[in-house]
Parts: sequence; structure tokens; C-alpha cells
Amino acid sequence: MPLFTEINRFKADLDVLRPLAPEQEQRVLQKFRLEWNYNSNAIEGNSLTLGETRSLLLHGLTAAGKPMRDHLDIKGHNEAVLWLEDFVRDERPLTEQFIRGMHEVLLGEAYYTPAQTATGVPTRKMIVPGQYKQQPNNVLTATGEMFYFASPEDTPAQMRDLVDWYRTEETAPTMHPVALAAEFHYRFVRIHPFDDGNGRMSRLLMNLILLRHGYPMTVIKAADRNPYLAALSAADAGDPEPFLRFIIENVEAGLRLMIRAAQGESIDEPDDLDKKLALLKKQVLSREDTITTIWGLEAQSQIYDEILSFWLKDLSDQLQRFDDLFIRNEIAFLYRFSEDDNSTFHSSNKTLEKAQEFADNAFSEQKELIAWAAFRFLWYGFRMLSNTFDKGMMLNFSFKSHQFIVTFNIYDLMGDNNEDDEPVHIFTSVYKAEYNHDRIKEINYQLANKVYDFIAAKVVEADTPPA
Repeated sequence: MPLFTEINRFKADLDVLRPLAPEQEQRVLQKFRLEWNYNSNAIEGNSLTLGETRSLLLHGLTAAGKPMRDHLDIKGHNEAVLWLEDFVRDERPLTEQFIRGMHEVLLGEAYYTPAQTATGVPTRKMIVPGQYKQQPNNVLTATGEMFYFASPEDTPAQMRDLVDWYRTEETAPTMHPVALAAEFHYRFVRIHPFDDGNGRMSRLLMNLILLRHGYPMTVIKAADRNPYLAALSAADAGDPEPFLRFIIENVEAGLRLMIRAAQGESIDEPDDLDKKLALLKKQVLSREDTITTIWGLEAQSQIYDEILSFWLKDLSDQLQRFDDLFIRNEIAFLYRFSEDDNSTFHSSNKTLEKAQEFADNAFSEQKELIAWAAFRFLWYGFRMLSNTFDKGMMLNFSFKSHQFIVTFNIYDLMGDNNEDDEPVHIFTSVYKAEYNHDRIKEINYQLANKVYDFIAAKVVEADTPPA
């Protein structure tokens, strides 16, 4: 038949190259399984990416923020694939019992899923793996019409007829093996025997038939979901050829891949690099620490508007609670064009308003990049005659090409310590369009506690009699 000319040629070429070397076979089987597990689940709406599927199956790593049901579906599908491979090797007959058992392996434990009553009221229904549907699972099409599958009452008889038809066809073939696999897939979907997992089951059973006839695993790609469903719809309308052609094309792709593996060639498909690169970009560029902005005059102005002005005002609000403990206090804003430069510019009059005005002008009006800036809080004359002291705190910002680093130091102006003490790191970030202000508030609250600890220690020191 003309439809099968190419596929027969590919199959004959592969048979000549068999058996594959064990390492080649395992390498290509791993690729098939990974692609099959990812794509078959993705067609049904699973949210795990190919990279996340690989991490789950090869390394047992779950994907943060993804539903546990999606992870269970991938693991269950992988178990079903392995179960299917054993079944084919053992050359056991296909039975309803096997189909129900595979469905149980696929879905695992019973679970609830959203549903609707016959009148459209939202509800939940329990999915029991391995059990034929107990209520209708018809679907509403895009045109608003109801598409009817087999009723729960008719399902057992129709499944029995499907298995009997298949076993008769295997005994006395009238169809090409690929046509048989495609026809079984279609008939199974039309029955829709289970409450969930019918699409995945149809592709598993189609592959069972193909594997039994010496064809490699056939993966229907998630990217081809629309033409796949369109071909099934054409079969529903009485034209089965588009669906058969679709399956043939996918079987041919699997044969070509297997032949490349048998010949020792690369099994990366032409678009594999694009897929892997797209996944890598998604993984890297969606991270919190992705570098998107480099320090420059525009970033300099933006970072003041987005974070420094807020940080200065909130920290001032936190620290002003200590003002009553001292005779007077000052707030200043300082900056340098080079961290190593001794030329430091600072605000005058030592008030919050002047510090804010000075900082605003520095970051908005300067035509040279600022390398270091700081908020300096000074308190003079602690109100305890027996142990008066002056205290300072510096919050330092160091601006690098792709990130900024925040440190602080608290020091005694009258003691041995001073603002040149080694600062303590508290925050590092890339330059972003917006920042988490709640995180800044939390840092400022912790800084206020550090100031409290410093003062409290001074009070204890004053109240402790000499040894």
C-alpha cells in the first residue's frame, strides 16, 4: 500500500541493523521514555517541563511550585511504560485485566478531581484507578455541542468487543501493524472507558501494539497536540485517513531516530538544542537573581527611586525611637565616586529632610556613577551621667557592575571603635525594576534590635560594680 511504502522501508533498514549494542539501545530507550513521559502528560495539561520531568525521573527531584498531582502523573506514567515493556518481552496476551491493571499503575492511588453534575453544578468525583467509569464522561466541544462516549452501562461490553477484535486481528491479520495500532487507539478513545487517563492509556496501548510488531516507541509531541486532536476529530466525522497519516508520520520519526542510534550517530533531533536552550533560558531568566540590568546612570536614578529612598525613610522611622535616650542626634547621607577615594560628599544640616534632599540630587543629577553611598546615624550624649557615650551607625551601599551589596557597622564614637570597623554584610541583590519592601522593613527592624543590644550592653556595663 502506498501509505506504508516509506515506513516499511525504514522498518526493513532497522531490522538489518538489529540487534543494537547494549549501550546504544539503553541511550535511545532513555530518550524515548523521557520524551514519551513528558509529551503524553503535557498533552493532557501536565505543567512539568521537559527539564523538570528529566530531573524527577532521573534524579528524583520535584519542581518547586508545581502540583503534586502532576509529579504523581509523571511517575505513574513512567511505571506504566516500564510495565508495558515487560509485558511485551513476556509475549503475554492482551486482556481487559491487563488494561485495567495498567490503568491502576498509571494513576496510582484513588483521588478526587473537579467535575460537574448533569445540570452543570460544580462538584468533585473520585477517580478509582483500574475501575471502568461509573458515570458519563461526555465532553462539551468548542462549538457548544456535547460529544458522547460510551455510557457506563455499555463500557464493559464495548471493551470486551475491542479486545476480542484486536486478538482476532492478531491471529488472522487483515491490517498493517501501524494501522492496527492507530485503529485500536481510536476505538479506545471513542469508548473512553475510564474516568481519567484515557488519552495516556490510548497512547500506551498503541505503543504496546507497535512494540509487539518490532517498531520503536512512538512519541506524539505536545507541540503537535492541535493537529493530533484535529485528526481524531476527522475520524469522528467519518474520515480516518488523517489520523492514520498522523500516526504513520510519528512512527517514521521513531524509526529514523532508532536507525541513527543503531548506526552510532547522534540521536539529538534537529530541534533538540533549541528545546534544551529554551528550557535553560526559562530556568535562568525566571530566577530571582537573574542579571537584567548593569549599573549605569539610568540604573543609578532608578535604584534610588525604587529602594534607597524607601530604605532611608523606613530606617529613620525605626531608629528615631532611640532619640529620647540621647541629648541630640544627626542623620547624614554620604557618597563617593570610588570606594577607594577619600573624597566623600555628605549632606549638611544633619536632618532627615536634608539627607533625603541631598540623596535625591546625588542619584538623580550626577553625571558620574556613584560607587559607594551610606546613611549615617549619630547619637550624642547618652542620658546617663555615670556612663554617657556617643554612638554611630552606618548603613553602606556598594554598587558593582551587576549587583549592589549592603553592609552595616555600629560603633562607639568615644571608644576604640569607629566607623572604619569591618562592616557586617546583610543584603546583596541584582538591579531590578522593583524590590520587596517588606524584606527591607525586616532588615531595618533587625538593625534596630542591634542598636538596642549595643545600648543595653552599655547600661549593663555602667550598672555592674567593679570586680
